[in-house]
Amino acid sequence: MKRVGLLGLPQSGKSTVFEILLQGAGASAAGAHGREHVGVVRVPDARVDRLSVLYRPRKTAYAQVQFMDTVATVSGGTKASRGEDLFSSVRNCDALAAVVADFDAAADPARDLLNLDAELALNDLALVETRMERIEKELRVGKREGEREHAVLARCKQALEAERPLRAESFDAAEEKLLRGFQLLTRKPLLVIHNQGEGARATLAGATGPGRETVVLRALLEREVLALPPAERDSFRTELGIGEDGLSMVIQACYRLLGLISFFTVGEDEVRAWTIRRGDKAVDAAGEIHSDLAKGFIRAEVTPWEQLLEAGNEAKARERGWLRLEGRSYEVQDGDCLSIRFSK
Repeated sequence: MKRVGLLGLPQSGKSTVFEILLQGAGASAAGAHGREHVGVVRVPDARVDRLSVLYRPRKTAYAQVQFMDTVATVSGGTKASRGEDLFSSVRNCDALAAVVADFDAAADPARDLLNLDAELALNDLALVETRMERIEKELRVGKREGEREHAVLARCKQALEAERPLRAESFDAAEEKLLRGFQLLTRKPLLVIHNQGEGARATLAGATGPGRETVVLRALLEREVLALPPAERDSFRTELGIGEDGLSMVIQACYRLLGLISFFTVGEDEVRAWTIRRGDKAVDAAGEIHSDLAKGFIRAEVTPWEQLLEAGNEAKARERGWLRLEGRSYEVQDGDCLSIRFSK
């Protein structure tokens, strides 16, 4: 399960965004853990809904994403702090979501985003400098093991001091491995949630770039929509002109940033969505379901979800030539329905 950490300046509406994310899909788990609130939300997917109508399974299981609402105060400081790590609760997240407020003419979401970026960079810089100092002490007594790590960290320091987030830097596989354990914040994909009110600006300059994307959300209106019965929500959204629901927009953006896709397993017992990385192979998908399937993998029976719906079942899809047999190196496509054959 992927984890997304929510960040924001005071009064940005971050907690409201967290609230509607949980309410929008029915959180399967939520609670407070130390200095953050954690919720596991169901990923809305109309394909799962339609496949469930076809199979009428005993159980329907959607993919899930965990959101963490940290209560750390982000202030946009001016120098790196060597003290308490305010972002320790989100360092292990796969992506970050920065909420910036745009409620009226007095708001300055671009400034707030710069402050958030600066805070993340300064925290990374403090961590990098601390580790470099330790390596330098070891080098002075003849321990050379950390030389390459020091060189990579020096590149990171140079970028951070130039106000370049590390997600915009290129590292080879060995360097990636060296940096992985640091969980540097500016290396994580960043979703900017432009939280608009009625007097909001139309665009947010500077919110795009490598590993970065922006969605516009009207969190207060979304909360009003979620207070309505489900059958009335779509028409109310249309009346207000807010279009797609906020949860779907945020999660779809997270999936794009993280390079994620969904595949499905279907049957009378269960219709389930599974999450893998774009480019993963059939054997990787099998391992996502169960490690034994990957170990004993023989082949995958693959049908695109739309063709399975049109055919009505696997047998008719096979008759039409839409069900294919693929080997372990097949690159799974978004929306594939898979049945794994394996040796026990």
